[in-house]
This record gives sequence, structure tokens and C-alpha cells, in this order.
Amino acid sequence: MPLRESLGRWQAAQGLPLRWSHPEGLHLTLAFLGARPLAALPLLGSLGAAVAGRHPAFPLSTTRLGGFPEGRPARVLWLGLAPAPALTALASDLRAHLARADETFDAKAFRPHVTLARLPAPRSPDGFPSPEPTSWIAGELVLFESRPQGRYPPLRSWPLGQV
Repeated sequence: MPLRESLGRWQAAQGLPLRWSHPEGLHLTLAFLGARPLAALPLLGSLGAAVAGRHPAFPLSTTRLGGFPEGRPARVLWLGLAPAPALTALASDLRAHLARADETFDAKAFRPHVTLARLPAPRSPDGFPSPEPTSWIAGELVLFESRPQGRYPPLRSWPLGQV
């Protein structure tokens, strides 16, 4: 994926000892599910397939760097995405399916971003040079496992449908 390659080069060029997200695991979280037993995978799989099949592939593009918490020196550095109604619709549909299935998830407002690093000490995102803007086509929905040190191996994926 061009975004992962581009951001991997950008991260390496920073030369800073931060807790970088590994380029192969860079992703956009639509719904954070937290810890789940293996027995939940079949249901999550059927939900993922149903939702993915209802949404066509769509374009996305990066915008600016930001951080969490906002408005203060950040502990998390992220890259924002340009507004994309198709992305918002996909996230809303996935969250609605999870809620109907009584699957818990972090219900904070959806903020499209890619987490780049966790910072050892709070600092302003303004102190980092901006990565090259990147555009791509979002063509799949992926269920990732969250592991320590910024690793996110995919567990399942579903192509977005041809609606």
C-alpha cells in the first residue's frame, strides 16, 4: 500500500527514538473492540463480511499531523484524513451492526486518523515536518489484532463490495 510505504519512509527519516507504529500495521480504526475471546471471531467475521459487502471501494487522502490529547502537548502523534462521506458511512454502518449484535466497542466519536507514534514525553505535533500528502483507494475492511510495540497483524479481511 503506497500510504504504508510513504509513512514508513517518513518515520525513518525522523531519526527520533519514538514508539513508532510499524509501517505494516498502520491502519485506520473504525471501531476499537478491545480484548475478545477467540470464540467471538466467527460473529465478528460475519459482521465484517456483511458490512464490507454493502459499501463500495472509495478514495481517501491524508491531510495534517495532529495529536492526542488535542489542544495540549500530545502523547500520540497521528495523521488526519480528508473528509470522506463514504468512510463515515462505513464506520457508522459497522458500529450499528456491532451495537445490534451486542458487541461492545469504544463509542467515542469517529475521528479518521492513522496513529504514527506514541511519544515518550508530551510534545506539540507542530514540531514534526508533515509527511507527503498521499491518496489511495480504500478497498477492504480488516479486523486487526492489537499487540504490544505498535504491531497490528490482520486476523480477517473482506473486500469492499461493488454496490
